[in-house]
Amino acid sequence: LYVGNLDPRVTDAMLRDIFSVTGNVKSVKVIPDKNLSHGGCNYGFIEFSDHSTAEQALLTMSGRRIFSSEIKVNWAAQGSTQKDDTSNHYHIFIGDLCPEVSDDVLAKAFGVFSSMSDARVMWDMNTGKSRGFGFVAFKNKAHAEQAIATMNGERLGSRAIRVNWANQKNTSTFTASNNNSNSSNNHSNSSSSNNSSNRNSIPMQYVTYEQVLAQTSAYNTTVYVGNLSPKITQNDLVPLFQRYGGIMEVRLQPERGFAFIKMDLHERAALAIFSLQGATLNKRPIKLSWGRDRS
Repeated sequence: LYVGNLDPRVTDAMLRDIFSVTGNVKSVKVIPDKNLSHGGCNYGFIEFSDHSTAEQALLTMSGRRIFSSEIKVNWAAQGSTQKDDTSNHYHIFIGDLCPEVSDDVLAKAFGVFSSMSDARVMWDMNTGKSRGFGFVAFKNKAHAEQAIATMNGERLGSRAIRVNWANQKNTSTFTASNNNSNSSNNHSNSSSSNNSSNRNSIPMQYVTYEQVLAQTSAYNTTVYVGNLSPKITQNDLVPLFQRYGGIMEVRLQPERGFAFIKMDLHERAALAIFSLQGATLNKRPIKLSWGRDRS
């Protein structure tokens, strides 16, 4: 990945620590800008151990602030410093993708609309298979709107797809309701034990990492994990969540089908919720949301 607009205080080690939250980083190199004294900013390159981890970092890290600078993250093209910067483009969410839809298939389907700049299917890091959704970017907002209006409900492969804005900043009509869940965002131990279906009303497949991050207090680091098999053990859960950060505590109630996992940082808990939503564990799609930290 290419990382731009870096504050001069950012070092190789600092950048490695920040991006290691998403997965294994193989190498990091910060390049000083020759025009730094005239208002320029440093930039750098990060190499990951696999493509899916780099894709996750691209999705979650662009726009984050390091010191006072909002960084820009994009694919680094061989032979050039970077590909087109899509951070300010208009991104739409594509849901209900069938397993055979690849990046190329998605790009061809949406490439008929002018100014498409990127098309990505999100892949499961455990299985290497599609997670059933992706994102498409457009340089022009009107073209993105046309794609939403035209493609929502259309068949791509063997399924009818769902198309909407990927985040709130591009539209005032963003909807994230879930008729099957309670509207409460906070869950105490007792309420979750009595009724583990009282989950956050926002279906995570529709939201960005930044929205997950903002759904609860910055001090909250507890993740609720639902729809668990009664056979699940801590040995099944811990390796799954450890890739996103340190685990401070696991409270598992397999007979009730849920667990609470306390992470070391709010940001890492948010990344786990965003990344693992709908992942299959013991043949069941798990459901994640914020829990409530015990005082």
